[in-house]
Amino acid sequence: MGLGQTLLTIMALMLMGRLILSVNTTTLDIGFSKDMSEYRIVATSLGTSMIEQTNALAFDEATVDTTITVSTQLTAAASFGPDAGESSIALFDDVDDFHNYVKLDTLQSVDYRSVLQVEYLTVTPPSTMTVSTTKSYSKRITVKVTSPYLIDYSVTPARPDTITFQTVYSYWFFR
Repeated sequence: MGLGQTLLTIMALMLMGRLILSVNTTTLDIGFSKDMSEYRIVATSLGTSMIEQTNALAFDEATVDTTITVSTQLTAAASFGPDAGESSIALFDDVDDFHNYVKLDTLQSVDYRSVLQVEYLTVTPPSTMTVSTTKSYSKRITVKVTSPYLIDYSVTPARPDTITFQTVYSYWFFR
């Protein structure tokens, strides 16, 4: 084998090595994107589940068994949270019992943390909503889901990401 053939063989091996590295890098990037998508889908499911769970309950402690006619009968914002005797989520009977509620889930060996906030909203037509401590017929429920595996790589340096869900829950009474 001559010098030319040896150089061609070395160049072919270098080209093949570069191709293998490129394929491996692409495979790792695709695997990472797939994993991040799975983490986000699970976090979305957990957040949506918490929103649905809160919406299945009464608007306020005052509306669990009866109807109200004036907003002054509602629970004060400072008193949001579980009522006496509501030591577990199974005993919650109205939306504001979830205020500052923290739920920890471990799914597929990944830890997720959901934090719920409930606050009154003042709604001004056509589309302005502001947080208020004044009692009103609308409450905003916010669920924030975090995990050490949810990372935002769109910023430098990369940082943990939080997926946030919000819904407005209103009290309606028709005579």
